Amino acid sequence: MRLKIYSDPAFASPANPMHCAMLLPFLGNGEQAFWSAGTNAFDKYKTNGAGYFEMTDTMAEADYAVLPSTWHRYLSDGTTEVALRFAQKAAEAGKQVIVFHERDYDYKFPTDNALLFTPTIEKDRTPNEFGLPAWIPDHTDGPAPLREKQERPSVSFCGQVLKPKLKSRLVQFARTSLPGFSELRMSGYSASLRENFRYKFLRAQAIQILLDHPGVDTNFVLRGDFFAGADQKATADEKTEARKTALGDFLTNLHDSDYSLCVRGIGNYSLRFYEIMAAGRPMLFFDTDCILPYDFLLDWPKELVWVPLSEHRNAGQILVDHHAALSPEQFADQQRRMREIWEEWLSPDGFFRNFYRHFEPQ
Repeated sequence: MRLKIYSDPAFASPANPMHCAMLLPFLGNGEQAFWSAGTNAFDKYKTNGAGYFEMTDTMAEADYAVLPSTWHRYLSDGTTEVALRFAQKAAEAGKQVIVFHERDYDYKFPTDNALLFTPTIEKDRTPNEFGLPAWIPDHTDGPAPLREKQERPSVSFCGQVLKPKLKSRLVQFARTSLPGFSELRMSGYSASLRENFRYKFLRAQAIQILLDHPGVDTNFVLRGDFFAGADQKATADEKTEARKTALGDFLTNLHDSDYSLCVRGIGNYSLRFYEIMAAGRPMLFFDTDCILPYDFLLDWPKELVWVPLSEHRNAGQILVDHHAALSPEQFADQQRRMREIWEEWLSPDGFFRNFYRHFEPQ
């Protein structure tokens, strides 16, 4: 199904007139994070996107309007009134407006005609909010080599793990327990920060739970800073080299284990989730009421080694039981399935190829 969409670059954020990923094949000049900038992340979608969507000349001809920049861009630039004017223009034409938000915090879009696509929803999900992947490049241009099943499961993690400190604990307590703080809103548009701070140290807890389980082999590389502190380097070249080294360490760690641990970060999602899927590694996933892309079509608890919110302390045994139940063929098949899901549903090309499904009767 080829959706008809309308957008107007005149309504991009005037401070930084960059466009959302959906519009890259038509308008170019997309907003990208450092982990996707200059990579192959959008190459396939740029080539194929005109086959998935038809850009109309007028709002009246379109099925949906598309906000030209990401919601995060307007918030960061202080230009939210431009986005709201475009949404109002769509409402006057009787159209819903597709809005993309690509950052950590759960910012809501304050109009009734918005269809919000976001990677992170902390609470109060509405029927018009949908999961959005993090846009990551295919780091190795294909899945990691298949691993053969061993008697004991091994699980990897390479990344930032926050350790509880007195100041952090006090902030966490204020955000989660004191009424005045727990109702804090950011910029007047975001959901409560209460849930965000509740899970501030969940990664450290998950790491310890797995280290303590006698039936699990762990392969952990724990960092004190995001991207191994690459952004703290003095020059752009030093930052680039440090990021490249950190990525290499992450991929080596990922390839050398049977499963990879995935726990949310600042937002109620993880960039790591999509990198693990692209590499074709089964995932030990700590759920925190996450909203995942295409959750109305994919049965995520069956696709992943799913650790429900109420079962976090039993994660080690959940992994052991899952691994023991697999035949060698099933163990290989689950690796292939992860890569298949990423290619079909979570890569930029796969996500937008199936985008029309959000609007089909369920």
